[in-house]
Amino acid sequence: MPIWMLIGNGDSRGSMDMAAFKGFQKVKDHIPAGPVGLLIESPGGLPTCAYYIARFFQRRSRQFVTIVPQYAKSAGTLLAIAGSKIIMGRDAELGPLDVQLYDAEKERYGSALNTVQSLERLNAAALTAVDQTMQLLAIRTTKKMESILPNVFNYVSNLMKPLIEKIDSVDFSEKSRALKMAEEYAARLLKAHYPKVRAEQIAHQLVEGYPDHGFVIDAQEAQHLLVDHRNEPLGLNVELASTETERIFHRLIPFLDELNVFGTLEEY
Repeated sequence: MPIWMLIGNGDSRGSMDMAAFKGFQKVKDHIPAGPVGLLIESPGGLPTCAYYIARFFQRRSRQFVTIVPQYAKSAGTLLAIAGSKIIMGRDAELGPLDVQLYDAEKERYGSALNTVQSLERLNAAALTAVDQTMQLLAIRTTKKMESILPNVFNYVSNLMKPLIEKIDSVDFSEKSRALKMAEEYAARLLKAHYPKVRAEQIAHQLVEGYPDHGFVIDAQEAQHLLVDHRNEPLGLNVELASTETERIFHRLIPFLDELNVFGTLEEY
């Protein structure tokens, strides 16, 4: 099949940004209606641009396959999962889809999950504190639950209040929306090739199921992202590169680490 490329090395020329989107937009009508492969080497970029580019291929090709010789992280993963199949190198990796937002005060990027999950963790800590305090007072005082409970709630409330008050509600809402956007983009791209429920489960796992933005999702992990009550894998349709393809990847990787390439190669 014809191979297109999105190879970016994370600098200003290699980001998956509006410039990359505009570049693909100019040549989108050359995307063949038959099978086509998109080779991806990307540390990420803007999820909206990744979504646009993925849609260009999904709308035009009857069989859109993505190829990951080495890595497709963050927005690169969003683009990779748009394919009906992902061909991965034996040491290749995808990554979580938790959105990275710039923190002007700290002068660095950070995951939106840091804020959103902080409330979830405080809630879990509060419930644990209620259980532990109830058990302790029930043993120490031998009083009934009805008489102990108001004191327990008051104690836990005073314990958690200073922590919860540090959460900026406006910032929390902004980051919640950013994560929801990434999840919705992923679900919409996945629904082109997967059942609706499965697509939504995979999208949710990719956004909220990993502890760190740099977490390595290798081919085996990608194939078994979720497990339902019947212990059946509900992951991505991943195919390991053949021995011959792996040799080609091995020859390509030194160039992938140096070049920024968007589109197709033409021989003159």
